[in-house]
Amino acid sequence: MSRKLLVAVAAFGLLLAACGGTGTGSAEQTVVFIPGYGPNATPTPATAVPLGASSRVVTVSLGETDATNMYIHLSSTTVPSGKVSFIVTNEGSKTHEFVVLSTDTPAADFPIVSFEGEANRIDEDAKGVTNVGETGDMEPGTSMVLTIDLKEGHYAVVCNLPGHYAMGMRQDFWVA
Repeated sequence: MSRKLLVAVAAFGLLLAACGGTGTGSAEQTVVFIPGYGPNATPTPATAVPLGASSRVVTVSLGETDATNMYIHLSSTTVPSGKVSFIVTNEGSKTHEFVVLSTDTPAADFPIVSFEGEANRIDEDAKGVTNVGETGDMEPGTSMVLTIDLKEGHYAVVCNLPGHYAMGMRQDFWVA
């Protein structure tokens, strides 16, 4: 495990403790900025992480490789059902978002249309698509934690800012 991931998982463990751990308190769709965590952050000593938490923690990198190609990289594309925490970092130089869609449609197969009055996006409200959580806009260099209670099934994770999906910001994700 890389030092950066270890620090992020430790920060997540502290977040879980602050939110009541894995008890009945709802941390669903919680978005948290992680001070000091980012693509160029200096790691600090790690603290204890609740057992089992790491199997439902997915690190996510958002960014661009050039002017016409963008990416979403996931540390894992499959996790067990339950509360899943995505530690999302915008490594790029542009604003991005991270959207989790419950759907049977493969991530690369959504038609590009107009959504919320903006062209060159996918329709998050289309039949067979449910938005189950998102970070909202993330400025370059920022990190957030998005925790969602996910049931078994297929999900597509995307950046749905105008043009970003078409430039490659999409991945398939499964919950088993």
